[in-house]
Amino acid sequence: MNKPDRRPEMGKWGLWKFFSSVRSIRPFLPPTTLLTRSSLAAYLANYKAVYIKPTGGCQGRGVIRAWKTDSGYSFVRERGAPVACPSIDDLYRKIKPGGRSYIVQKAIRLAEVAGRPFDIRLMMMRGPDGKWQYVGMVAKVAGPGSVITNLGRGKGYVTEVETALRRSLGLRPQAIEAVKQQMIRLGYDTCRRFDDYKRYWQIGLDLAVDKRGNVWMIEENTGPAHFLFAKLRDKSTYRKIRQFAKAHWARGRRRVAAS
Repeated sequence: MNKPDRRPEMGKWGLWKFFSSVRSIRPFLPPTTLLTRSSLAAYLANYKAVYIKPTGGCQGRGVIRAWKTDSGYSFVRERGAPVACPSIDDLYRKIKPGGRSYIVQKAIRLAEVAGRPFDIRLMMMRGPDGKWQYVGMVAKVAGPGSVITNLGRGKGYVTEVETALRRSLGLRPQAIEAVKQQMIRLGYDTCRRFDDYKRYWQIGLDLAVDKRGNVWMIEENTGPAHFLFAKLRDKSTYRKIRQFAKAHWARGRRRVAAS
């Protein structure tokens, strides 16, 4: 019987380093480093805006968008009105309370639907043969005043990827399909790399398309929510996800019974 893999989760900084060593994946990763006062100052000097995220965070909790202004800096934590800061020291002090570890990441100028940014959840799962399979994708549109696309915390909504790409960038069907195929290839590359560390049965990638149509990989989720796909009008992808999940749980019960 195969023993479960007990190796720990790597966190956002560990994952960025893990994937940045792969030639086929690195071009899709936004510039990222650990947050310090000096790294924050350097990133805001080089980029128009940054995201600051807890290294062990999930579901958009504690995610901050910060940017330089004419009078200093401003930031939003998840959603709401911007908070003004007169200096980099004041900004750093307000965004990093306590001893938690954070990363700072270049903010990608995401494509927008009706003025709201969106990203794309791409779902990969192991089939009955144990091999990775692409299952589906869904666009997550941020809620009003939100800097995150998590539905629960950002109060946004989901829509079909084709709809989001057409409405945001005016892409024709052939161009939309080319973007989707690029994301699917990235999904397979990412899962193969994950296999070098630990055996997962599902991976949810948060991908983004910028205003120029370039694809970026924002985050990798090893426990992705399935309910996003249930919110789509077409339930076929959700039904497929549930079938894969039931098969996985059944295999787990059989392994336990045989032990």
